[in-house]
Amino acid sequence: MLQDYLNILVLFLVVGLGFCLARAKWLDESSNSALTKILLNVALPATLILSIGKDYTKPEFLALLPNIILPALVILSLMLAAWAGAKIMHIEKGRIGLFIGVCAMSSTIMMGIPITLAVYGSHGLPFALMTYASQTLIYWTLGLYLLQKDSSQAVDGKSLVAKMVKEIFNMPLLAFFVGVVVLLSGLHIPDFIADFFSYLSGMTSGLAMLVIGAIIYITGFKGFRFSREIAVVIAFRFVFAPVLAYALGMALSVPVEMIKITILMVSLPIPNTTVILAKKYEIDVLFATESLSFSIAAYLVFLPVILFVIHSM
Repeated sequence: MLQDYLNILVLFLVVGLGFCLARAKWLDESSNSALTKILLNVALPATLILSIGKDYTKPEFLALLPNIILPALVILSLMLAAWAGAKIMHIEKGRIGLFIGVCAMSSTIMMGIPITLAVYGSHGLPFALMTYASQTLIYWTLGLYLLQKDSSQAVDGKSLVAKMVKEIFNMPLLAFFVGVVVLLSGLHIPDFIADFFSYLSGMTSGLAMLVIGAIIYITGFKGFRFSREIAVVIAFRFVFAPVLAYALGMALSVPVEMIKITILMVSLPIPNTTVILAKKYEIDVLFATESLSFSIAAYLVFLPVILFVIHSM
């Protein structure tokens, strides 16, 4: 477990570097956008294609697929609980969808993949991708619909569906499908292509952590208020989510390794895309930004506890 702490410490040193580079004006919103595109469309897809064929046989991977039920149930259960919480707390109508999103969704790509690599290596990625695939489907269908309901803007139904399809079939998910096809078909990736992908894959964690560090600096905490709603968001992210993943995993007799990685993946800060969508639909951007910043700060406190629980299972 000590080695896992040290591996994650290295990641947070890179986060600190990203923070310092943003403070020095080497990184800004424009460069962050460019680095994010490289991460999501180049480095991460290479990582996913390589890891699936490298770490799993066809029977092992097919046995893994049904376990996608666990993260899907966890996310949907969190959304239902957040909806009930919004009613109990009398969250105003124009913020309910956003509140549900920040309580139920986690940063599965920007933080989840690097953390999984640090703790479990590439062998853990297919397990982590079960959560990523589940959240992608739920976030860009039900989650986007709830956000759109919050918005005062008129949204055309066809445009909303087109947006859903575009976001669901993103590069990381398509790369996952490519890796699955390569594995199940028995195809062999030529060595020089595998070496090329390996070089690209090596950038994944570094790029993700640099971007997170820059986001922390750019977002900052100035003028933010730790409210009752933020406290509930943190409780959902780092208490309810892991407890729910453990309880459902045990009830469904899911393999322990899947439960551990699902706990790791659902107990993350909120995704920065939530802030982007809040800006787009003009839905309480301040609350979305506060949720992002406070959840990242709280993660530093809760992560050692989450790792201790996982290693105790």
